[in-house]
Amino acid sequence: MEIFNLGPHVEIIFAVKGLRSEGIAVSDELYSFLPEMIVLGISPEEVKGLLQFVDDPFNVPMGDYEVIYGTILTKFGEVEMPPPMYTQAVIYAKKREVELMGLDMDEESYGKAYEDNFNTVDMVRYIRRKRRMMRHTFDLSSPETFVMQWKELMEDNRSLRKMEETRLNSILENLNTVLEENKERRIVAVIEYEMMVPVREKYTSEMES
Repeated sequence: MEIFNLGPHVEIIFAVKGLRSEGIAVSDELYSFLPEMIVLGISPEEVKGLLQFVDDPFNVPMGDYEVIYGTILTKFGEVEMPPPMYTQAVIYAKKREVELMGLDMDEESYGKAYEDNFNTVDMVRYIRRKRRMMRHTFDLSSPETFVMQWKELMEDNRSLRKMEETRLNSILENLNTVLEENKERRIVAVIEYEMMVPVREKYTSEMES
């Protein structure tokens, strides 16, 4: 987990998706920082689903890539679905009655972006890549190193790379709106570790200009 401060009242937590230990670290940081608002790097529909999950846990279906990712990630500790980095943030928000929202595209926007960005050739490549991911030798010196390598390999697929860029742009745009409209509030954003570099570069550049 890494923390990036945007002044005294705003911080961004970048955590590794899936690790139980990262969820605990996120929870500890929330109780230390005491935010008045929490925003998550997932869609509004996913936030709603997590609220339901916290109230009444249910089995979460996993795709093939999620299974492969989670299996490798167990090298670093217990893995859970939904990602503890998000479930712990939701639990905190419910207990403390803190406003909670998702920063990613809603389902309708995601569906449109998918239609715009994915072509048939890249879809076939995406489906066939599973075996390659299972055989790949990852650098397992740290969970952060692993997830960055995973991201790099997955985004060899041009269409998937475009989708992730679209997600990133949506998260940044919505985060900017939140910060602009809530300048006096203590805010924490919880975002996947894979997005740390472009997010930090954007805000570091703005603070230095």
